[in-house]
Amino acid sequence: MPLKLAVIGQQMEQMAESAATFVPVQERFVEQAQALLRRIPADALCDKLDSQRLQQPRIPWLVASPLGSMSGAVHAPAPPAEVCVVGGDASSIAPDRHSSLRYYVLNVGVAALTYGSHPDARLGSDSQLCFRDEDLYLFPDKRDVPLEGTLLGTRMEAESLRALQRATQSATLPTVALRDGPLILWTLQNESELVQSSMLHAFLESMSVLQQASIPLGGYISFSDAHDVANSLRVWLCQGRPNACERCDSEERDLCMALAKIHDRELFSFLSDGQRSELFGSSSQILKLYGEHRVAFFYLNVGGEIARIETPLWVATDPALLGLLHAATYDQCRRSSGFPPYPPALLEAHEQAVITSAERRLIEEMVERAMAGLGLSVKRSAKDDSKRRRGV
Repeated sequence: MPLKLAVIGQQMEQMAESAATFVPVQERFVEQAQALLRRIPADALCDKLDSQRLQQPRIPWLVASPLGSMSGAVHAPAPPAEVCVVGGDASSIAPDRHSSLRYYVLNVGVAALTYGSHPDARLGSDSQLCFRDEDLYLFPDKRDVPLEGTLLGTRMEAESLRALQRATQSATLPTVALRDGPLILWTLQNESELVQSSMLHAFLESMSVLQQASIPLGGYISFSDAHDVANSLRVWLCQGRPNACERCDSEERDLCMALAKIHDRELFSFLSDGQRSELFGSSSQILKLYGEHRVAFFYLNVGGEIARIETPLWVATDPALLGLLHAATYDQCRRSSGFPPYPPALLEAHEQAVITSAERRLIEEMVERAMAGLGLSVKRSAKDDSKRRRGV
């Protein structure tokens, strides 16, 4: 057996011992951080963030600007008696670099769940085999910038949002659109402006259609690892320039360093079931291209977990739309059969979108049969061929 399980088992014990020491220390720092969160004036923090931006081109940490108080808690409104929640998700089979034939598969799942006097569930998926140049390259005329890796992930995000937009077009009830994952496409930040604007076009276009229909949109992030608000607390504590930590001799240095390991979901663990935090604005650079669809976020105690909900400013600044998003999202989690809960609309959308291992193998076999029917073969790399054969 190549994998040395006995060695890994010993290391697991060491990891568990390390966690047993770390957790109580971290809990004390979380309590200190929450106390700091409660006493910071939001306006003063915004002023300090602005001041730091003037001192250096860019704050080295991703920070959040409060749009309300730092530690406010808002109870969930009652959901409408009649409401529809539409969930969207997507998955893919990525291009295989070991194959002579380039293609990928997209599968977008949608679930529209209606509650009230006429309950209903509409489930469906849209599957595409993408093999043309306009599918494989962002700029097909030049056969430039292949859609793979993070760019393929971005296309999946855009397709899932487009599916949400289509599924809500005939809405007659109060309707909420939820997608699995963020609305801030931070993976585009290192791409060129031309690539960013090209990839964002369809994504923002779908947001515009939802805005015109007054359908609130939320990006639901379970167990988020974001540190935006915690990083803002670090800036508040900082007496010099952020990231010059090796020269820091502040009395608050220990708390500041601990905040680097504290997730926002831990900061907002004081929220009661159904309560959300106030709104925060992200400093993610990609949002400069979002225009009126710039994204804000809040944290919501869904009952057993603190979820992060991202939403466009046109929702965040409209009390009715924001209240509907808050109420419907929490109501979804109350209807969940699992613990921690997860919105049924997103769970069902995932079930429609997921591509199983068996389906992945079947797609490959179908491609090979289609080629063989025309007297053609799919060539594969020697490395891939060696993996398919039994080793010595």
